[in-house]
Amino acid sequence: MNNEIKKVTEILLEGGVAVFPTDTVYGIGALPREKSVIKIYEIKKRDFSKKIIALIEDISMLNRIINETPENIEKISPVLKKFWPGELTVIFKANTEFTGKFDRELETIGVRIPKNETALSIIKNTGGILLTTSANISGEEAVTELDKLSKEIREKADYVIGDDSKLTGKPSTIIKYENGNIELLRKGNISSEDIKKAMKG
Repeated sequence: MNNEIKKVTEILLEGGVAVFPTDTVYGIGALPREKSVIKIYEIKKRDFSKKIIALIEDISMLNRIINETPENIEKISPVLKKFWPGELTVIFKANTEFTGKFDRELETIGVRIPKNETALSIIKNTGGILLTTSANISGEEAVTELDKLSKEIREKADYVIGDDSKLTGKPSTIIKYENGNIELLRKGNISSEDIKKAMKG
């Protein structure tokens, strides 16, 4: 573990908030703790009705944070295996025992495994689940270059770790998975046709 990863890991484990690269844009994240999540929303000036997503280390973490039948998990698993790690966020029915730690009203949760090595290393070293959103003031553009990060976010986050080299700049595709059916909510680099094709096997 390099010194920067070690430092950011310590800060997150202490309840801090950090900015780091994902595979799409810079994210701002924290562990699933209420105070830390509130801090993210305050830094971003983000409405609490806009939900945060979970970046996870691997598929085995899913059962901790979602509430889904084994049949439906099996049905979507070809999609997850094909596009994770990668630029696909899937919104599942939440395991409220997990979401209750930081938002007692959260009934669904978006989940993704990023392929950015810095992000994955941070997630692995902090317990396998980080709650994140894009590192920008709400309403402003997401950033792919560290020098374009808002001064306010830079000053208020507890740590900033940079690597501009592999960010696509395009937010992830978002799908909702409910009752065994997929609904496209936001188009990214992965198309709904590709997702449906993978699901059919």
